[in-house]
Order: sequence, then C-alpha cells, then structure tokens
Amino acid sequence: MEVANPSSSYAVRLKVAAKIALLILKKLRFRKTHLSLVFVSDSEMKRINQAYLKHPWVTDVLAFPFGEIIIAPKQAYLYAKKHKLSFREELVRYICHGILHLRGYRDNTKKAQKLMRKKEDSLIRVIGREIQRII
Repeated sequence: MEVANPSSSYAVRLKVAAKIALLILKKLRFRKTHLSLVFVSDSEMKRINQAYLKHPWVTDVLAFPFGEIIIAPKQAYLYAKKHKLSFREELVRYICHGILHLRGYRDNTKKAQKLMRKKEDSLIRVIGREIQRII
C-alpha cells in the first residue's frame, strides 16, 4: 500500500486513508494486491483525466487497472459541503468508489451509477464501525 499527497492543499490523513483502503480491500476479498492511493490538486486531476481519458475536466476519482487510485480531495470537500456531509465521510466514499472500479464496477451509465452507489452504501454500512475506530 502506497499513499501520497504530492500536490493537494487539502489535508488528508494518509495513514488513515491507507487503513480504510486496506479494510475495503479485505472486505472485497482482494488477495495480494498492490494499491497506490494518490491525492492530487484539481489542476493535476484535470491534466491526468485529459491525458488518459481525453476528458478535459476535473473529476473526483480515477482508477487505473494496475492498482492506482487518484483522488481530488477538493472535489470531495465541495461535494460534502454542498450536500451537508463530512469531508472525511466523502473521502471514504471516494476510496471505496476507486476500489470498486478496480473490482470491475463502472459508472458510465445511469444504471451503472445506481449499482455503484448501492454497492458503496452497502460496503460503507458493513465497515462503518471499523471506519469510525480508524477515523
């Protein structure tokens, strides 16, 4: 497990993020998985999204099949503020979302988005107490 926050101005507790990711990986029965979690600025996320997916906008989470999840914490902060959620809870969801992408879940249609959200909710509910102890 590698966790980095190279260019994000949002304070992300990297050890906590790593523990949460490991907990989610365990619940999804990933075996011998190398995971890299990287927290980046919006401008860096936009650059990565353009370079790899040809999307010229900022996104919240990108997951690459070789085990790298890239998260834009500012997007988590903005979403959490808009929907009256905690920043930490939203980051947990983003970590979960990225790992579900690695498991094969997609969110490119409305139906797939609903399924992804349902799976996120289910996972977060199952590991909720353990997350509260970590956070």
